[in-house]
Amino acid sequence: MDKIREAAAAGRPSFGCWIALDCNVAAEIMGKAGYDWVILDTQHGGISWDSLLPVIQAFDLGGTRSMVRVGWNDPMQIMRALDLGAFGVIVPMVSTAAQARIAAEATRYPPHGIRSFGPVRNYYAAPGAAAPEPLCFVMIETAEAMENLDEIAATPGVDGLFVGPVDLALSLGLGAALVMPEQVLTAVLRVGEACRRHRVISGCASLGMANAQTLAQAGIQFLPISSDGGLLRRAAAADLAQARGWRQGHATAP
Repeated sequence: MDKIREAAAAGRPSFGCWIALDCNVAAEIMGKAGYDWVILDTQHGGISWDSLLPVIQAFDLGGTRSMVRVGWNDPMQIMRALDLGAFGVIVPMVSTAAQARIAAEATRYPPHGIRSFGPVRNYYAAPGAAAPEPLCFVMIETAEAMENLDEIAATPGVDGLFVGPVDLALSLGLGAALVMPEQVLTAVLRVGEACRRHRVISGCASLGMANAQTLAQAGIQFLPISSDGGLLRRAAAADLAQARGWRQGHATAP
């Protein structure tokens, strides 16, 4: 069983990282950090279709499985990401059960879906073992989606609901909130309840470690707790601040 499903079945969260940098060397290093999974962001990140395959391969080499956030609810993009070796997909801006069905069916082979067979890479299981179904998470990012939570969560083939808190805040008229407003946190908890009712996995993009802890304690099961760019920026800033402190300590009076 994969770490995402295993953690959810045990009633505990799994933790991952957003990946936006299209560097396979950085991906291999990040893959050895011990995350349960990573999200390769082809919607807003720097990863393109040309760089996606080597980035997935690098994470495989590092020992971490990759989910891919596709650019839109496009069956071609979903099938392509899976054919290149993604363990699952995260599909943005899903607001209705009909849209959720499009995403789910693109993830499954017939008779349960419309996915065409032709994987470039097939690594899901050891030889002789049954390969798990790829995961299909749909993103809850609009006021309309909040009105349709139960229908979306009940869609066959949907494995999880994943909240995009900033887009949801925008849709609710709250602006691009980079600290989670109370209304959005309440919405995330409603998503978690819908997931429990329909036995699918709940997820949310966390806005900082404190927010991630709040979401984990509230029972959200699939949590990216950091990003590659954020980690790089914070580590560089911390080292530079320390070095400038040394310089300040060695300053001499004129």
